[in-house]
Amino acid sequence: MATQTDWRSRLQAASFRGVPFSVENDESTFGRRVQVHEYPNRDKPYTEDLGRATRRIQLDAYLVGDDYPEQRDRLIAAIETAGPATLVHPFYGEMRGSVDGTVRIIHSREEGRMCRVSFSFVESGELSFPTSGIASGQRLESSVSFLEDAISSAMSALSLDGLSDFVQSEILGEGANMLGVITDAFKMVDSGIDAAMRLLQGDLSVILMPPSTANDFVRALQTAWRGGTRLAGDASDLVTMIKTISGVAIDPGLSPRGVWDSDAGTTRARKQAVNSIGSAIRVTAIAEAARAVTAIPAPPRVAATGDNVSDIVNIPHPALDAATDAAQSTASLTVTESGQVASSDTSTETPSATWDDLTDVRAALNHAIDVEQLRTTNDEVFLALSKLRTDVNRDITQRLAQVEKTVTRTPSEPKPAIVLAAEWFDDASRETEILYRNNIAHPGFVPVRALRVPVK
Repeated sequence: MATQTDWRSRLQAASFRGVPFSVENDESTFGRRVQVHEYPNRDKPYTEDLGRATRRIQLDAYLVGDDYPEQRDRLIAAIETAGPATLVHPFYGEMRGSVDGTVRIIHSREEGRMCRVSFSFVESGELSFPTSGIASGQRLESSVSFLEDAISSAMSALSLDGLSDFVQSEILGEGANMLGVITDAFKMVDSGIDAAMRLLQGDLSVILMPPSTANDFVRALQTAWRGGTRLAGDASDLVTMIKTISGVAIDPGLSPRGVWDSDAGTTRARKQAVNSIGSAIRVTAIAEAARAVTAIPAPPRVAATGDNVSDIVNIPHPALDAATDAAQSTASLTVTESGQVASSDTSTETPSATWDDLTDVRAALNHAIDVEQLRTTNDEVFLALSKLRTDVNRDITQRLAQVEKTVTRTPSEPKPAIVLAAEWFDDASRETEILYRNNIAHPGFVPVRALRVPVK
């Protein structure tokens, strides 16, 4: 049975910017901003919801005791300090905001050893403005298609028709060796690409020889690159795939052969044909690596953000929150790259790429594009590579804005995750960030090894 003093035990000690005071009464305003639109010859108006109204609290407080002048002076100094601060309200708990307007302080002869203080408090909110953006993923897809069209156009000049049999044989042999560079690189990385490139090696004499065209070779390369099984994996698999493909594109085994004026006609024709084949392999590799960037899962959105998050945080009470804690224990937790924790009913969340993954991918692709621009002799391919680099950097930059930078930290000894969270972040509730980012098997025993954790 509830007692008469139960509600008093739930009151919080009031303070502003850490300076305590007592509250005699208060008045708060909540609601939503609406705009009523009334039209001629229409009986019913239209009410437009413009968002939540600003929360305001009017407090009538007092300071009492022999040292009330010192208390008053500390409160005045806290009120006159610039910037928002934390108000602890007796009923609502903590609220972030500022004092609105002037503060009234009243002394009276009848009330000795005390003074009365009246002020208005308003929530601080946040400074944010609407921003325009672009669909960076779609722009990147368009740039990839533009680059593929450019290499197809450049390859249209390649033809083995009319060359001697021994020259054709040498061209096919060097082309097979170039494909062998890819199979060696992907032997332990992706069996799908390895097998597809081996099949392409065997079919090279059919694909490059007349009546086939060089564009058939480009399409076969694209099909082989897309035969990778890791391109359907998680973010970690995609990052590994992108870095491997980018590394292959700058492999010395695929570098162009020098064509000199002193070369014989057949030698010059052979080198030019081999260089065209190598260019097709390298450029399609870069295009496929850039396309894989668009497949990297974006950081998951938190279900409760923006206006759905209250600025008033009720300080919990064990007796009152027992039912809430029991209900929340059945929900799973999802940690986003920005370090927030959101409840979720789903047990499987696709992990997104980390800050380090995205910066590594950007560096690998930029290096591959730079090297290829030095190698290519085709203006259309050069311009397409420039456009691709711009869109790759734009897309990855937007992704980096959604994730949190991490660092490596090593516990001094085995400890529970909750203890590490309290030591590292001064917030024990962030233990889930340590557990989920590092695949810790048991929350009560975090081993002594390098862990990836947010900077803040």
